[in-house]
Amino acid sequence: MSNNLPPTDPPVRPSRKTLRLTFQIDGGEVRLVRQERLDMITPPSVGERPEAGRHGGFWVELRDPVEGVVYHRVIDSPLGDSVEVYSPDGTIRREFGPALESFFEVLLPDRGEASTVALMGESLDSTTARRDQGVDSLEFPRGARELARFEIPKEETSDELPGGGI
Repeated sequence: MSNNLPPTDPPVRPSRKTLRLTFQIDGGEVRLVRQERLDMITPPSVGERPEAGRHGGFWVELRDPVEGVVYHRVIDSPLGDSVEVYSPDGTIRREFGPALESFFEVLLPDRGEASTVALMGESLDSTTARRDQGVDSLEFPRGARELARFEIPKEETSDELPGGGI
């Protein structure tokens, strides 16, 4: 029986160990290019966990080996295809351009039960994402889906991952 309530994460205790993951988006492909283990309290996740196919936007999910979400973090669009332009009259507008290579970082709790991290979002094609967000039309978002998934490296040291580089 479905209760139509949004999924909720289990109660989260503050983590004193943090993973800083650096991702690269280039040509519609996402790569995890760097991971660092930090001795710091992970910033808390804000809001209810979004649901794939139902919610729009972008977020990352930290998952356990049986695909249970143990943590989520909502993020700004990682596409890097727009800037805010401030006019002398005080108005602000958003200008869009082609999405080129972009990097973004995410802070997640470093938990032993987590085995993968998934990037969730509407699209890595900036034209499609803008259309789905209603920027170029009156359409409503079609909902996010899994865009990429990565195994969480188990090394204890900070390092650059094979094939990546900043």
